Amino acid sequence: MSVIHAAVIHKLIKEPHGPTSVQTRDAELELNEPVKNLVNQISEFYGSKASKGYGRFEDDELTYPSSTVLRDIFRDHSIAFVDGTKKLMDVLAGKAMQAPLSKGGYVLMAHGQSSSKEDWFLVAIINNVASSALNEETLEIIESVHIDVDNLRVAGRVNVSTWLAGDEHSRYVGFLKHRGEVADYFKYFLGCSIVIKDAEETKRLVEALRTFARSENLDQEREDDFLRKAHAYCNEHSKSKQPISLEELTNVAWPQEPKKLQKSLAEQNIEINDGFVPDGRSLRSLLKFHGKSEYWTVDIDRRALIKGHAQYLPEKGELILRNLPPALKTELDAEVRDD
Repeated sequence: MSVIHAAVIHKLIKEPHGPTSVQTRDAELELNEPVKNLVNQISEFYGSKASKGYGRFEDDELTYPSSTVLRDIFRDHSIAFVDGTKKLMDVLAGKAMQAPLSKGGYVLMAHGQSSSKEDWFLVAIINNVASSALNEETLEIIESVHIDVDNLRVAGRVNVSTWLAGDEHSRYVGFLKHRGEVADYFKYFLGCSIVIKDAEETKRLVEALRTFARSENLDQEREDDFLRKAHAYCNEHSKSKQPISLEELTNVAWPQEPKKLQKSLAEQNIEINDGFVPDGRSLRSLLKFHGKSEYWTVDIDRRALIKGHAQYLPEKGELILRNLPPALKTELDAEVRDD
């Protein structure tokens, strides 16, 4: 659970195809238990979602000024947190106005620190939802209102520590990714520049899937079945040049508990951009092991180990191949006889 340093809620007033305005607070929220619980709940929900986009701040700070405001707050300390969030609301309103279908809501902005001591800035558009509740004294059903976190669709987070450290290759801006202009306008508000390299994203995904399989302590056959299902889905999209949906992938590869796989993909800090076209060559490592030395090259299907056609001896670092093709065996027999 994160330590919360500051939080505030403003309001974005907008209906689809309507004008945009803002209503702001002049003071931070008191960091009582309900506020800290809400921020942590939203942060955990955001962290558990696999369908996200990742990137860095745009270089054009005039068109995308949010990074300038955040720098004033967190690096230069030239502006108070609340005043900075008010400026961010103006940016958000401007970008929302360019997306006719976007809707308003209560905008939560918070600064916290993770258990690994990394500072982050979170922004999410939240709304109330009406429901029913039980009055414990009268045992009657009453109308109730609560914040609808489970259906949160618009949220983003900046890893402030990574950003200010100046790592040129890090992805320190993320946002929930949905199809359509709603996700786009929020990306523009954050000023998030995404450069998707299909091969790199595929390698990240392959590593994440393998990590999940190991964490589940699957036997060889169940692990092979899981990875083949994932490969089949991704390979189909690779051939048709269609972007994948990580949510769809988890339903195909791990149908018994897809949300568990989604959470794993999101929490491994591999930061996989949703919606990329898988790279066919990079996908092969889901099914095959490849290696080469100065003297040989080998490609082994995972099933070779399962069916006993190959055996790896980890204590010796040796690989035994069985059931050699007749032509190869003939060549090797001749070589041995010559020697």
